[in-house]
Amino acid sequence: MNVDLMLNFLLAMIAIVNPIGLVPIWYELTGDAQPKVRRRIAFMVVGTAFVILLVFVNVGNFILDFFSIDIEVFKIAGGFLLLLTGISMVEGQASKLSENQEEGASDTELATLRFEKVLVPLTIPMLAGPGALTTVLLFSAQAQGLMDFVGNSIVLVLSYAFLFLVLISSSLLEKNVHNLVFVVFTRIFGVIVTAIAIQFMVEGMGEVFPSWLVGDSAVE
Repeated sequence: MNVDLMLNFLLAMIAIVNPIGLVPIWYELTGDAQPKVRRRIAFMVVGTAFVILLVFVNVGNFILDFFSIDIEVFKIAGGFLLLLTGISMVEGQASKLSENQEEGASDTELATLRFEKVLVPLTIPMLAGPGALTTVLLFSAQAQGLMDFVGNSIVLVLSYAFLFLVLISSSLLEKNVHNLVFVVFTRIFGVIVTAIAIQFMVEGMGEVFPSWLVGDSAVE
């Protein structure tokens, strides 16, 4: 088991997922729900993202090979989806629910109904989007044996367990911060997400079409 590979993977995943940065949009999407319901939503959101990435960390490269998809093309497609999410965050649409008055017989049913509404953009593409998937695929490609794959899976457990703890503890921060602050930070985070999305698309385009980045800048 390559400990250095695991540590680098852990740091990369925490940086990509950015648990603290997700708190504003998490609040806007679930802040009106009861604490018990929010915990269940958090479990569903994080659990779904974790399962997706767990599959990709172990067999992701085989999936891409089966469908003859290059990682560069994956970056472009994923970056485009992330770009749409970033723009909607800036405009305030990503965290705006058409209906947030769910009716259910239990907390689990209420959580399931809300989860269906926040699956996009919270789980996909924010938690299991192009950044996380590309990172997972790149580190998966460095795995040399079974124990390395086990180590990478452990890293996913640790990083998403940390994310889950942040989300269920976010109420401590929300009690001391005005709602307007979360709105503003959601918009700022949207700009950052948009920039990251364009970066992924540029990297993918540069690798698919190596010559398109060569030459003098049009603005010079």
